[in-house]
Amino acid sequence: MNRLERVIFFSKRDLMAPHMLGNAEKLLDRTLDFGGLDLNDLIEFHHIQRYFEIEMFLTHWSVEQIEGYKAKVGQAMAAIRLFLYNLSDEEMVQEVGKLEFDNRESFWLVFRYFQLQKKVDRSVFEKILSTYPHHIRQILSLQGLVDHYNHEIRFFLFNYEDAAELLLSHYEQKRDGDQSNYHFPKSLTDTDKEIIITNYIESEDPNLNFIDLARNARQLKLSPKVRLGAKRISERKRDEIFNSENSIRIGVAASLDKNQVEPLIYDDKREEPTIVYGGRYFDSLATELELFNVFSDLFQYTDEEGLISLLSKDSEMDQLEKLFMHSKNEYQRGIVFERKNMLSLAQLGIMTHYLTDKGSSIEAILERFVHVFFSDVCGIKDLVFKMPIHSLTPAEKIKSAAPEIDYLIKQFKNFVIDGVIDHELLQLDSSPVHFSDVPSLLKKKYVFSRNDRIREIQHYFFDPNSILADRGDMEDRHTVFQRLSTQKTYKSEFEAYQQPHLERAIDQGYLHHAENDVIEMIDPVMVFIAGKLRKNGYISYWHISAPFRTAIDRLIREGFLETADGLFNKEEVSYLNFYLNMKEFSNAKDIRNKYLHGSHDRNAKRQEFDYMYFLRTIIVILLKLRDDLTMSRGIM
Repeated sequence: MNRLERVIFFSKRDLMAPHMLGNAEKLLDRTLDFGGLDLNDLIEFHHIQRYFEIEMFLTHWSVEQIEGYKAKVGQAMAAIRLFLYNLSDEEMVQEVGKLEFDNRESFWLVFRYFQLQKKVDRSVFEKILSTYPHHIRQILSLQGLVDHYNHEIRFFLFNYEDAAELLLSHYEQKRDGDQSNYHFPKSLTDTDKEIIITNYIESEDPNLNFIDLARNARQLKLSPKVRLGAKRISERKRDEIFNSENSIRIGVAASLDKNQVEPLIYDDKREEPTIVYGGRYFDSLATELELFNVFSDLFQYTDEEGLISLLSKDSEMDQLEKLFMHSKNEYQRGIVFERKNMLSLAQLGIMTHYLTDKGSSIEAILERFVHVFFSDVCGIKDLVFKMPIHSLTPAEKIKSAAPEIDYLIKQFKNFVIDGVIDHELLQLDSSPVHFSDVPSLLKKKYVFSRNDRIREIQHYFFDPNSILADRGDMEDRHTVFQRLSTQKTYKSEFEAYQQPHLERAIDQGYLHHAENDVIEMIDPVMVFIAGKLRKNGYISYWHISAPFRTAIDRLIREGFLETADGLFNKEEVSYLNFYLNMKEFSNAKDIRNKYLHGSHDRNAKRQEFDYMYFLRTIIVILLKLRDDLTMSRGIM
């Protein structure tokens, strides 16, 4: 049979299901002689059975048709059982070799369903695996077979060149869709797994993606020595891959012009586009508060809603970046994140250089800001905070500042809960600071959504890859929201292939089809709010206007939105954890902990970078504290 006419079951969510059921209809309407079919032809009926098992039928089929088709599939399944049970050991091995690729999974499902493991000797199973090793992927998904052939599979994995990739993929790889459903033999110990992965790391040409999974492994119990080996191999292979001939440079540039009056000028005439900041503008800032405000107002470490803008956002990653292999436990970073990272470090360097020329330091400005803002502006008494002196080494500064920022957060938490800072009480509490546990002075601080309807709106209206989006060049492509909010849009303007999806959006109450053929949004405010959430993940409730807060309150009551009351939202907590500790991410920089515990890099240049990262983290924490206090005072 032509492969395009075959019935193949992919998943219950697959869009090919109607087409496949159409092929099934043609097959089931024939007069069939099951005894004259080969194994591939017979297994096609198992694909059909899988559709029927989840009650998936074509809408025009009658009840009588469905019952008749089910009866034929039942006859086919009996024929499959008879076919397989009549095979000799040698014929069984040969038939496995004849299987079409799309039938491998179904074959092993049928193998388990008819309990062929009771018939097929262990030596025959070993021969199948040794002859056709790629079948291990389908076998590992069936726990009953793995349990039965426990020791045979363990022995096979020790000698299978892709065994380490199977282990790493199952335990460490992040997946956006279905998770790996592999089952490994109970006899395969943690020591066995480490040996398999060690052999892979030391092999001639291991895959860099899997080496990185081993390097950042969390679920697999790999020793520090193995992870160090993976780290060294990863660094060597990256040097080989990303040389000047086969890599693209991604960079940002920023500089300080001491005579420039304007806050910033974007200069695109240089070899590399450069943001030039004005020294005379900095000179006009008379107080520590004004200088500190540069980090939010000019450098944009936080946005207009007080949200940290430097973190990695799903909305800023393109489809290709999302397709790359990632560890389950890594902080995912894309090109936009790296650009923000580089620019913010350059901005911090510019401010440090400017202050040094003025006989001051960034540390002095931050310490002075805390005391002036918290004590003088906000009236918080008894707060203590001290930054390290500028002359210390970067490592000494981190060791000195880390406990200070921890204690500052504890003081703020104490103030939120009790209205005062009680140092005697805080000195009795030696528990570590968790950013997720720091409360806000504001109730309903953040708004977010886990609602499927909101996610669907985000996809329909804001995803440039939505089925309803323009099909022009990606750079000029308009989302549905842009199209509907900027111009009158007619239903007839959508392509034929888009019409069924447009009808679905109308039926679901997202869009209205007016009599004049115009397509309109039914609840444009809800759509706009969903778009803001798609961009940042969160909305800072008290930063937005009263009419939008009213709309948000309605959506909260209707169950579309939820609220959070912490100082930091979940994405911000992850960003801080990525830089400061190993609490969440296997690829975390762990700056706070490794310097306090003495396990930091002794390289002076590396320590300078670590301190810049740490200093920037302190600044964003202070910006979040300032925003919370400012907004709470404004509301009260």
